[in-house]
Amino acid sequence: MIPKLRPRAVVAFLALIGLIYFLVKVVSVFWLIIVFNIILIYINCVFLFAYFEFRGRKKPVLKKFPTVTILIPNYNGAGTIQMCVDSVRAMDYPLKKEIIVIDDGSKDNSAEILKGIKGIKVIFKKKNAGKAAALNDGIRAAKGEIIAAIDSDTFPQPDALKKMIPYFDNPQVGAVTGLVRAYQPKKFIEKIQEVEYLISFGFFQTVLAEINGIMVTPGPMSLYRRSVLRDIGGYDEQNITEDMEIALRLQKNHYRIAACPEAVIYTDVPKKISHLFRQRTRWYRGKFVNTRKYSELIFNPAYGEFGMFSFPFSLVADALAIMLIVVTVSANIEGIFQYFGFVFSWLGQSGAVGALLPALPTLHSSIYFYFFTIILYSFLVYVSHKFVNDKISIWRMPEIAFYLFFYGFFVSLVYFTSFFKEINSSDYVW
Repeated sequence: MIPKLRPRAVVAFLALIGLIYFLVKVVSVFWLIIVFNIILIYINCVFLFAYFEFRGRKKPVLKKFPTVTILIPNYNGAGTIQMCVDSVRAMDYPLKKEIIVIDDGSKDNSAEILKGIKGIKVIFKKKNAGKAAALNDGIRAAKGEIIAAIDSDTFPQPDALKKMIPYFDNPQVGAVTGLVRAYQPKKFIEKIQEVEYLISFGFFQTVLAEINGIMVTPGPMSLYRRSVLRDIGGYDEQNITEDMEIALRLQKNHYRIAACPEAVIYTDVPKKISHLFRQRTRWYRGKFVNTRKYSELIFNPAYGEFGMFSFPFSLVADALAIMLIVVTVSANIEGIFQYFGFVFSWLGQSGAVGALLPALPTLHSSIYFYFFTIILYSFLVYVSHKFVNDKISIWRMPEIAFYLFFYGFFVSLVYFTSFFKEINSSDYVW
């Protein structure tokens, strides 16, 4: 189904193209690329300096373990729910774990599978109301002091819970995240996501935690204080990215979000490029929605590094991702029209077939900034693998190289698509 195209979206798109085209003519593509890269290099260097400052810091040690309730929202997860519950049961913890599965109106045979699993509580819902609503039902039924929210296609390592819990020794900590990894990546697209997850949830999430700048508590598995969840009103059931919304609400209420990169959490990832594109479009549109909702936090010194650096500069990076596509289009508008004008002229007069081939692009010195960024991210890949004691073998170089050199263009395309869908008010698709 083709979404309805609204006039305001077309006008906004053309206005953006026109503005960038004006900048291209006045400032030049060269300086636009330079500025873009300088901003990105600055942001990443801040992360690097923070990493060197905080690395080696002692991990917290908990004197008394709190009670834990594990919530598993499930919708049509018959293929993974049994393995998920088995993984949750296998997690090492000195106290008995309360496990609650909320079946959110599944239409597959999840109900039959869950009825056959002993030792867990199951809440069966007749109608599908969404993950956030399912989690809220679980929160109301939970008895544990700490709540672990785990997706039904996620399989935490046995020591994940025990490693994450000690961070609650700090009374200001409202949530703790782990290191999410792709589960048994086989296809090339899955392996690229494995690299992406290691950097995002390994390096960046760890540094953001140190400066109290985390913007999302990942859906696959995150831990929360039950008292805090009830204090802030649980999950927003109307939000398309509830894991980001609740993290921003925790920040708004001045709770810290800690990260434990030693706690490894495996989750299924999209196996097709179309599924990945749809998933990321929802994520990025969710960020636009939540940015509007929590705009008062941006450049607000009351929220420390989160308000003054983490939140605003993540938006700057998003904007640059969108602008990359726009600049590429704007910078080549004249060339495209000239080329097609030449083609029509050639068809009328005939000529050499080779003349129809567009000229190869020439490189200028701005390319050095691009390669500097690649070198920077190569170091981040190395550091992220160290978090999980993984060695970078030659067999992993294809997906790493693709991630470093080409994956950013895919991300830019998704950001641009998400931005266009937002201004077009397109329906949200899960």
